Amino acid sequence: MIAACLVPLSCGTGNPPVKSDAHHELETSAKAATVQTRSGAVAGYIEDGVITFKGIPYAKAERFQPATDPDAWEGVRSSRAYGPTCPQGARTGWYDDNQAFAMHWDDGFPDEDCLRVNIWTAGINDGRKRPVMVWLHGGGFSAGSGQEQISYDGSNLARDHGVVVVSLNHRLNVLGFLDLSGFGAKYAASGNLGMTDIVKALEWVRDNISAFGGDPANVTIFGQSGGGGKVCTLLAMPSAQGLFGKAIVESGSILEALPQKWSRRIGAATVRELGISPSRIDDIQAVPYATLLAAYDKAVALVRAEAEQAGELPANFLNQIIFGTRPVVDGAILPAQPGAPASMALSRDIPVIIGTTYHEFTRDREDPIFKPLAVQQAADRAAAGCAPVYLYQFTWESPVLDGAFGSTHCIEIPFVFDNVELHRTFTGGGADAVELGHRISRLWTNFAKTGVPSADGMPEWEPYTVARPATMLLNLESSISN
Repeated sequence: MIAACLVPLSCGTGNPPVKSDAHHELETSAKAATVQTRSGAVAGYIEDGVITFKGIPYAKAERFQPATDPDAWEGVRSSRAYGPTCPQGARTGWYDDNQAFAMHWDDGFPDEDCLRVNIWTAGINDGRKRPVMVWLHGGGFSAGSGQEQISYDGSNLARDHGVVVVSLNHRLNVLGFLDLSGFGAKYAASGNLGMTDIVKALEWVRDNISAFGGDPANVTIFGQSGGGGKVCTLLAMPSAQGLFGKAIVESGSILEALPQKWSRRIGAATVRELGISPSRIDDIQAVPYATLLAAYDKAVALVRAEAEQAGELPANFLNQIIFGTRPVVDGAILPAQPGAPASMALSRDIPVIIGTTYHEFTRDREDPIFKPLAVQQAADRAAAGCAPVYLYQFTWESPVLDGAFGSTHCIEIPFVFDNVELHRTFTGGGADAVELGHRISRLWTNFAKTGVPSADGMPEWEPYTVARPATMLLNLESSISN
């Protein structure tokens, strides 16, 4: 049923949209925006009341080895431009004009030395303890970066909502999830390096974010699609516990990791495809990336066919799609499946927001891929007596290109970041949509501040319980459905 409280968009309060004739001053003096990190000083820039730092190394890593602390540097490191992104395959959307127009991608430049963080804050070296929100990008576990969508810009959240925003790059695809553990202890962690990179970034946040005006004791992780899957995985990783206190999963309730039975087969098949003998496994370090990725993709397809023939493909279609490239249940870094009771016990005290968009990838009907997993995750956590769970469905539809996208995958991101106008090629940038963005971003940032998602002009968001499975429907008129 639908609750009686329907809140029309026009009655709420929110931040006014930036006027088209506004002047934007940029301050680049190192004296004005320099912070001392544990590895050295970094200089950012100031624009419209936000101090921004980009491309700061949070770690370094050899290929197929766990990340370690970055090398220290002398002097002040310029940190005003995004750093390298993890190498990856071509984006299919590049060749679709409508997608390319709407998404406005910025895929940067690739380099295996890609472990970087970006930070947006309203104050530095001021002793303030602002809540910290660490964004994990989408793209499954194969693609994407902390800069790929213009919506990821954290300026509005930092300036208007009083939080410090962090985004990051980490290892993906063959570099982050090729399981070579069957070839010896040296490669024991290789199947989960993409995830241990993120843990390393969260440790960097813990150790450095105070100088950027953030509170290391109040960190929220949030991510969409593959980024949501990364959030689910972090909730199940012992090494990540204590590094964050709240979590948000957007269209990414990935509750099944890859059993090591299959990940090791993929590793072995990749090595065979490269023509490397087990006794010379270290030769894989020198293989050109393109060659390595091609061998890995071929191995994933081969082993996926074996799993299908054996009747052991996951039942859920999403988990079938990402069969080969995802975290590995290795008994150590990831002891159990993210959806298992033992994993939920690790994160029992962490409140979580979980949700999807209405259409995701199915324009003409409600999404059958992500929603069942989101509901399952919410129901399981509620039944296990975990901290409050808040379930949502984003139902607003984009008017862009005559409504071709509907309430598609990724559409909530500009609203969450309060970047509806900035990403108007995707949202249309209309006044009602901008106001909705003010409200949704306040739900997210108030959750980061207090653990409860609330905002002026919005219905009270009830936690999801077994007895009362409340779902917030987010639209121009938002409501609670049970």
